[in-house]
Amino acid sequence: MSRERRQGSALPGTGLDGASLDTEPDSFLHPLAHSEIPLLKKVRQLITDWQSKWGAELTWPKKFHEQLKLAQGRGWLASEAFFSQCEAHIKDGRQLLWLLRSVTHKGFRGIGYKVVDLYKQVFDLLTSLLTELHFFKVKLDEYAPISPLS
Repeated sequence: MSRERRQGSALPGTGLDGASLDTEPDSFLHPLAHSEIPLLKKVRQLITDWQSKWGAELTWPKKFHEQLKLAQGRGWLASEAFFSQCEAHIKDGRQLLWLLRSVTHKGFRGIGYKVVDLYKQVFDLLTSLLTELHFFKVKLDEYAPISPLS
């Protein structure tokens, strides 16, 4: 199965055209971005924009299967595009992990309780990010394993 990235219907968390979030030239996630690390508020917004809009975590398997069935109903290329969008979603999530790590690496300044609150926010963001990343990684491995054609 080809694992090339193709344009298709947008997977939640990708751009409106189904493209990876890092294709925006002004994005902190763009490969050529050499700007300073954004504030935690901006990273939170990037993570919110990246997250799927599939509701509670318990509904994700059902939503995934619904989207997969829709893609399969449109044919092989649509299925490939769906899996490519899942790959792009995982890639973007990993970049967000790096960005969140970078924010904490520079540390937080302020009064003790405010610093503690900022680290609690980071922990909550990290938890939600890793949960969704893991879900998509498992589903991609389950439904679109990399295997040689021969």
